[in-house]
Amino acid sequence: QQILKKVNEAFKSFFGLISLAKQGKYDHKAISIPKYLKKDGFHSLIIGQIRIDGNKFTIPYSRLFKKTHKPITITIPPVLLDKKIKQIEIIPKHHARFFEIQYKYEMPEDQRELNDQKALAIDLGLNNVATCVTSDGRSFIIDGRRLKSINQWFNKENARLQSIKDKQKIKVTTRKQALL
Repeated sequence: QQILKKVNEAFKSFFGLISLAKQGKYDHKAISIPKYLKKDGFHSLIIGQIRIDGNKFTIPYSRLFKKTHKPITITIPPVLLDKKIKQIEIIPKHHARFFEIQYKYEMPEDQRELNDQKALAIDLGLNNVATCVTSDGRSFIIDGRRLKSINQWFNKENARLQSIKDKQKIKVTTRKQALL
């Protein structure tokens, strides 16, 4: 059912883009019909009915599958234990070597009383990620040099791994690149 919902979303988006293209707001060449999943591809697993025992969640199986396989349990992060989780999505990454788990939960909507007389101006940059000034005259700077350094190291290391991969004529993402 969840896969059919994903296909429905993809086609609604496809037809929405076509109508935008007819209005001249989107490029026709950038639109393509949703494709089938590759034969050796992996689809995300979406679990809608959640039963949590303590801080563990067991992935539901069919009766036949339970006879031959051990149960898989996921530890729920402590931050989410007091929240009402509505859905868990397990997304395979890098040919299912890694998995990303997304938790969807309800959050109460907070009504805040805003003061229209106060404002915050943000100037985004490179060495300083953000330079901020309030209408009260207070200011602060968020330093970005450490983040810039991490990003530079990542790009350098990825380029090194990519050059090795190109020499060996490997087309897919390698394990080291995925770990990076």
